Amino acid sequence: MRNKSAKSGRNNRPASQGHPGRKSGLSESERFEICVGAILTQNTSWKNVEKAIESLNRNRMMEPRKLYSAPLIRLSSLIKSSGFFRQKAVKIKRFSEYLLKKHPEGISEWFKNSNPEELRDELFAMYGIGPETADSIVLYAAEKPKFVIDAYTLRIFARIGIFNSPLTKGVVRLRRNGVFKNYHEAQKCFEENLPKDTLMYQEYHALLVKLGKDFCKKKNPLCVGCPIEVLCKKKIQDKK
Repeated sequence: MRNKSAKSGRNNRPASQGHPGRKSGLSESERFEICVGAILTQNTSWKNVEKAIESLNRNRMMEPRKLYSAPLIRLSSLIKSSGFFRQKAVKIKRFSEYLLKKHPEGISEWFKNSNPEELRDELFAMYGIGPETADSIVLYAAEKPKFVIDAYTLRIFARIGIFNSPLTKGVVRLRRNGVFKNYHEAQKCFEENLPKDTLMYQEYHALLVKLGKDFCKKKNPLCVGCPIEVLCKKKIQDKK
């Protein structure tokens, strides 16, 4: 049996799983589930994450205190479908512990009283939370404007000529000056050229994810019928 939280978690996908038209005004449990999902989605598909989230909900484990106190071996088995499950179990337990000890006021109040940059820095300082995961939590769980940079975004913008190449070992080359810049510089490109608006960032990122999954695939992209076909530098170069 799927509870409301499990359903909402699938409609509020984190990281590389943006979802067009998602609602705002999340509950405490929904925010927490999105945070857990952002950790689970590291290096795997959302389909695998859904199975892990459903497993946690089915076993009534989707609560900070229960996840923190759960034996590592049990938590690992519940999220096995997400891959790298032992490492992710440790990350989830650490996140839950941090939430319980540092923010007893609850996740909603914590997010409400933090600005995007402060919250992002606090999340990024945690064990197992990198820039993409931190930004996903800020944008989707805290509902604050922070643009998420993921593999879909980098691939698409490399192919249309904005970035010179996809992300490699933590860096991305920007066409504007031809020098290597990091994740934050790629993010800056979007945040300086889009209105600083949470729903705008969510929708923009969600559409990039859909484009990347449906057309701009890593291998054998489907250029015919692609909504941005006329902008694609890769297609033009491949024709030469």
